[in-house]
Amino acid sequence: MSQKQAVSQRTAARISRRTVIAGAGAASVSGAAVVACDAMTGTAGAAPVRGRPLPQRGVNYDTEREVWRPAYVRREIRAIRRDLHCNAVILLGSDLRRLMLAARCAAREGMFVWFEARQFDRDARTTLEFLAAVSRAAEGLRRTHHGVGISVGCELTIFMAGLVPGRDWLERAANLGTPAGEGYNERLNAFLARALRTVRPLFGGRVTYTSGVWEEVAWRGFDVVGVDLYRDESNEATYARDVRTLHRFGKPVVITEFGCCTYRGADRRGGEGFDIVDWSQDPPVVPPGYVRDERTQARYISELLDVYEAEGVYGAFVYDFIEPDGACSPDPAKDLDMAGFSLVKVLRPETGLGYEKTGHFEPKLAFRTLARRYAPGRS
Repeated sequence: MSQKQAVSQRTAARISRRTVIAGAGAASVSGAAVVACDAMTGTAGAAPVRGRPLPQRGVNYDTEREVWRPAYVRREIRAIRRDLHCNAVILLGSDLRRLMLAARCAAREGMFVWFEARQFDRDARTTLEFLAAVSRAAEGLRRTHHGVGISVGCELTIFMAGLVPGRDWLERAANLGTPAGEGYNERLNAFLARALRTVRPLFGGRVTYTSGVWEEVAWRGFDVVGVDLYRDESNEATYARDVRTLHRFGKPVVITEFGCCTYRGADRRGGEGFDIVDWSQDPPVVPPGYVRDERTQARYISELLDVYEAEGVYGAFVYDFIEPDGACSPDPAKDLDMAGFSLVKVLRPETGLGYEKTGHFEPKLAFRTLARRYAPGRS
């Protein structure tokens, strides 16, 4: 996979929430609550407890990358547990071998492991086949490590072919609010019912779905309900209320994705903050006018954690830990890390510490901020 292909895939995973919601004609937050799974045992609880540290504290760990080396994965998972103090992790990916390698590493570190099975732009049959394979593998892990859960997909109305017309996620997002997309929630829920029938006979742990805020999901068959919920200028005034309303499903809430990029003003753009790189250039460049600012990212994450704790959210997962394909640079035009959500930065090859050869990464300010927030014994 080339760097540009890898970035294109990550771009799909970080689609503009504002664009999709506009396409869907939906201004309100759709449902997303979660049956709370104890971070280590997998036991469930329903009533929200406000004002406490989150019982499930984690990050997203993306296995879709150009450089994949087991030694690097083990080192990164150890850092997530021991340095960042996460007790849970969401593993993203479409390669079962990669998912299982990361899952075994996380299990050895004592973390609750969520598998988020992904098959971007594939049809229902292919998606269900992969989901079945993930379920079998996850159940094997659960025999020795009880803290395992599965998300049957992520924002499938745009990322899976067949629910909304369109050749790719961009076309499907544009079609959500058109006559061509009418009835997409019904089609989504019909597929999710098939997904549950696929998973349940194979997997005995908690099951969720990673929803987009424009999706109206029938949650009754799920143990856990998740939502990707970024704050930006369009929902800043209502964000705390939006989180609070997620409890209306009578189940504890988990925020499956939230995060911020690393430049001044990124907090106003939320989930679409990545879209500043000019990929028409070779090599790609960040246009003039963007200023690297790690404080913006750190402040955003801490502020949202304040909201989650105040509103009794059970768990939250920062997007994301590392993005090896977007290196940091002192030259703003080459600083692709500015457009990244990652908590750590990688360096360019000419420094002698390039990720491909060394696996080297360095914590950003947001990493240190999150480590303090996630630290054991914090009250």
